[in-house]
Amino acid sequence: MANSPTGDSVLARLDRVLSTFSAADSLLTAAEIARRTGLPPATAHRLCRDMAELGWLESLPAGYMVGTRLWEMTNRSAPTMKLAVRARPYLSDVHTVMGQHVQLGVIEGHEVLFVDRLSAREAPRIHGGVAGRLPLHVSATGLVLLAHASPEFRTFYRTHHQDASPGQIISEDRLEQVRQQGYCAQTGVIERAVTGVAVPIRQRGRSVVAALGVVTDDDDVARRPAPWVQMLQIAARGIQREISGKG
Repeated sequence: MANSPTGDSVLARLDRVLSTFSAADSLLTAAEIARRTGLPPATAHRLCRDMAELGWLESLPAGYMVGTRLWEMTNRSAPTMKLAVRARPYLSDVHTVMGQHVQLGVIEGHEVLFVDRLSAREAPRIHGGVAGRLPLHVSATGLVLLAHASPEFRTFYRTHHQDASPGQIISEDRLEQVRQQGYCAQTGVIERAVTGVAVPIRQRGRSVVAALGVVTDDDDVARRPAPWVQMLQIAARGIQREISGKG
């Protein structure tokens, strides 16, 4: 129910407040939140105060941060967190052998949402992180998810991303190739000379619910992805058994 001059519901305004926080902006004053959300200053101050009382925000002398209450609820009940917990041992195995970024992603809207990532000091700097998002077509993890989405979703997505650069191939032929070969490998789409390799994770052996990927600047991976694909597929099968209740 809308009960503000702008027609926004209370939940919509709470969402706007929470959406202002990021890894780069983890501490914000109520005035900054008001400016970024477009809310009246008095409304922003009141919402921040109320959210702090509930534990959704943490009130500090210098401003507000996202509170532990949201972290607690998310870790206790969110399906993506349950997936991340069950997949973590397999990500750890791959990370130990590869020594590069290993990440787990799911579709969220028209983006890939990274629900877990393990990194190494020698791994290249890349965009995003845990709880970060990227358009589906710019990462190997996202392309795997896009390739296994419904035909209607693929058509809609490609129609609305026609401005992709030549390096960001999202033709149906490309997506069919990803489905047929069982993995995606691409280099230099976001970061030059950085290669992403990803494979699908299926629930009960059928629908794809996530993708497991590795990101590296190792030139050999771009030339010979097969050994990396094989290791990812072994880990993906282990995750599939975990989330399907088998073994």
